[in-house]
Amino acid sequence: MPQSFFQAGADRELVTRLSVSQLNGKAKALLEQGLAQVWVEGEVSNFMASAVGHWYFTLKDARAQVSCVMFAGRNQLALHQPKNGDQLQLRGQVSLYEGRGQYQLLVQELRLSGEGDLLARLEALKKKLQAEGLFNPEHKRSLPAFPQRIGVVTSEQGAALRDILQVLKRRWPLAEVLLYPAQVQGAEAPAALRRALAQAQYHGQPQVLLLARGGGSLEDLQAFNDETLARMVAASAMPVVTGVGHETDFSLVDFVSDLRAPTPSAAAEAVSPDAETLMEQLNSLSGRFSHAMASYLRREQQHLDSLSLRAANPQRILEARTQTLTRLYQRLIAQQPQRRLEQIRLQLKGLQGRLQATSPQRQVARHQQRLAELKQRTARACEQSLSHRQEKLQNLATRLQAISPLQTLARGYALARNQEGQVLRSAEEVGPGDRIQVQLATGELDCCVQHSSTQRTG
Repeated sequence: MPQSFFQAGADRELVTRLSVSQLNGKAKALLEQGLAQVWVEGEVSNFMASAVGHWYFTLKDARAQVSCVMFAGRNQLALHQPKNGDQLQLRGQVSLYEGRGQYQLLVQELRLSGEGDLLARLEALKKKLQAEGLFNPEHKRSLPAFPQRIGVVTSEQGAALRDILQVLKRRWPLAEVLLYPAQVQGAEAPAALRRALAQAQYHGQPQVLLLARGGGSLEDLQAFNDETLARMVAASAMPVVTGVGHETDFSLVDFVSDLRAPTPSAAAEAVSPDAETLMEQLNSLSGRFSHAMASYLRREQQHLDSLSLRAANPQRILEARTQTLTRLYQRLIAQQPQRRLEQIRLQLKGLQGRLQATSPQRQVARHQQRLAELKQRTARACEQSLSHRQEKLQNLATRLQAISPLQTLARGYALARNQEGQVLRSAEEVGPGDRIQVQLATGELDCCVQHSSTQRTG
């Protein structure tokens, strides 16, 4: 126990005497209260894993060092086991090991400095796939100039899908959009994306495939850093364009895809030609062609006029040239760009009609009508089944009533019991003077036996 005494001297100051254990205990309490949670960064040295799973190491910088311990219950959650030379960021509590009087850091969380665990693992996987040649430019395929079928792998409820559909509708409504929905975030997302990509490969219908989702944190985009998914994208039978996150976001599938777009909308633009621009180009070409043909006809007419002046029989030459010009004019009329443009417009209108006919709203309406019919059929079947069971129950009740003992009593029979309530089946069970109860169809009789006989009647 601590003892109090007065020092020698004028002020005679009061001093408390402590044991070493008490001193270390007070120091420990002060450290834990004053530095409850801290983040510390430094280099790992003297790392050692004990037999029971605890990690012991020293964290140092150029001027100092501190002892650290991360107990087994905590380090099982760590994504990275430290090694000597690692630069770490640690979160923990400053404490003191009372047995040796040495203060230490009780580590609760650790991560690699700078990029962090996720980026470190992503970088390692990136280097692995790059070494296998999956990022090589010669593996990149060109995109179809005028795709008729565009596949989209993304979330069915995400904003990315709406952005993609708006861009495709505005730029290239002739294309058929095939959706392969998949979860794009969470633990189940990598498997869902792999299944959707495999389904698109199995169908083989899209001419180009979009793999997209909206922006998010590094953890949100982790599904697109899946190694198996990246390998499937690299081995895809059709070109793959990725639009994952925002412009500054990069994921593993971006490096193995045939084209990386900064956003889902940009990915949709990359695979779709601009119909309005094509129309303008077509009109421009039509005008240039008409102008060129008019110039050619003028030159030919001038040449004809020149020949007619030199010819002995200009009328015959004029007729031949006229026939030639007529044939050329008929060919021009037959190949007139304006007619081809009108044909393309009619084709575009027909395709728009097909797109409306196969709209999701109409399919939903058909399924709702089918569901209503099934509900009516189910209700009718339930009513018929209930009626049949009620009729069967009534028949069983009638048969049960027919064999009821009460019906037997109603026909003039009686039921006799002794004083213990047991049913009498033979006259030998009672003798003269015994009391018995006789139950009739209506009421009971309390009787006294005067005589009994076992002689059978009937």
